[in-house]
Amino acid sequence: MERVGLRSAPRVTLEALKEALKGVRFPEAKVYLITDWQDRRERARYALLIHGGKKDLLTPDAFGPAFPGGEEALAELMALLLERGARKFYEAVVSPGEMSALLSLPPEELLARINAIANPTDPHIYLKKAA
Repeated sequence: MERVGLRSAPRVTLEALKEALKGVRFPEAKVYLITDWQDRRERARYALLIHGGKKDLLTPDAFGPAFPGGEEALAELMALLLERGARKFYEAVVSPGEMSALLSLPPEELLARINAIANPTDPHIYLKKAA
């Protein structure tokens, strides 16, 4: 699993992720948005896990309204993933205190935990602030 980006740095993480996405087979991949808030999206932070295809990618919690420019970067990322053919989107909600511990798990444990708690999501809900 390749770790990409920096915590709380949406633009840096987005640019690094764009480079890392080369070679991902989007129609096969599952995109997991890992967040610390479900009912308060206006304060949420998001990490991203892309699983399947040729490689797995994981970002730290760098996206979402919790960070300056984070909501716009998340919208841009979702638009890019949809444009490239991603179709399987999931959201996993963890407690705010659990986020860091979860993201530092070994890849097999992280994937098992995310698969256990993730639910399908509509990627368009993250686009509402897109340019």
